[in-house]
Amino acid sequence: MPSPYRWVILGVTVIAFMQTHLHRMAFAPLIPTFVGDLGLSYAAAGTIQTAYFWTYTVVQVPVGVIADRWGTRRVMLACTALLTLGVVAFALSATFAASITARMLVGLGAAAVWVPAMRLVSEWFPPGEWARATGMVSAGGGIGGTLGLLLVPWLASVWGWRWAYGATAAPALLTLALIALCLRPGPGGTAAGASPGSLGTVLATRALWPFNLMVFFSYGAYFSFLTFLPAFLVKVLGATQPEAGAITGLITAGTIVSWPLAGWLSDRQGRRKPITLLSQTASVASCVVFALVVPELSLSGAALTALLTGILVGGEILPFVMVVELFPPALAATAAGVANAACFVGSMVLPIVLGRIVDVTGGFVPAFLLAGALQALALGCAVFLRETGRAR
Repeated sequence: MPSPYRWVILGVTVIAFMQTHLHRMAFAPLIPTFVGDLGLSYAAAGTIQTAYFWTYTVVQVPVGVIADRWGTRRVMLACTALLTLGVVAFALSATFAASITARMLVGLGAAAVWVPAMRLVSEWFPPGEWARATGMVSAGGGIGGTLGLLLVPWLASVWGWRWAYGATAAPALLTLALIALCLRPGPGGTAAGASPGSLGTVLATRALWPFNLMVFFSYGAYFSFLTFLPAFLVKVLGATQPEAGAITGLITAGTIVSWPLAGWLSDRQGRRKPITLLSQTASVASCVVFALVVPELSLSGAALTALLTGILVGGEILPFVMVVELFPPALAATAAGVANAACFVGSMVLPIVLGRIVDVTGGFVPAFLLAGALQALALGCAVFLRETGRAR
């Protein structure tokens, strides 16, 4: 019988993943003020946002291997401490170089949450609960991203962007304490697990690569789109900075519901792929609608579109469940690390590309249409995913 303590473990991972998305998204609504304060271009702001993903992506595979071999708690403790230091450094930064270095440190610290969480889910939860548990962890990301998009710009309007961003170090410290006190290996795993050859085993699995390609295009486009959506709302629809953050936050707010719901439906059906395909189709449509329709709408229309987007894209979390199901629990973190690295390679590059397009064209429509084209490529890759649900 599954241990009731699994819900404590899940609660800690949810809170930890909140920090990852809080700091991933908190900078985006500050961009209009930030570029004016430091005298930077939007391409430079996109580069600073991308710096988070540089370190985050590079260490995903090492984090997975280390978590499988040495345990999740040690990895999460060390990296959460680095995240806290990076937050303080970014709040104090006054130059492009200092800002980008601090964002890299934040990304490095945030890197060791999702991948260890996938191992913890596989250790503590029975397979029939993996998708809903993963969805609940993901909902923590939705909560964190929403707080970053709603609370941080509001605080910035009162305190200024530096104090507003620096205040986010407080929940990071709380998370550090919870990890230290509560995390431990589950009955389905041990503090040390995988052999030194585990990475080679994972990379040699052909069925993994359609997943890698799908999340590369899908999540790279998604996070790039979210990076510039607040600026689009300010420049095109005349929103204030808090309004732009609130509307963008409706997307992440929608995922608070849609990610756990997609996981629950997937566990109930015993199939992952159909819901994944439906959500990926919605992602394509969303980018096109924001590019071609939303510029003619009111702020209320933009808000409704954002909320519907968040509600409809929940199934995009399921490929990560499917990746874990391809491998034994001892390789769960390594496999998740490889897939998550692929996910964020696009996020290292595309914000710079989209920012450059905005600078050159003076508008956001071409950038959003590019995001839609990338989502369409992800949909094509999703067709070739191997179904891993129990009803396959």
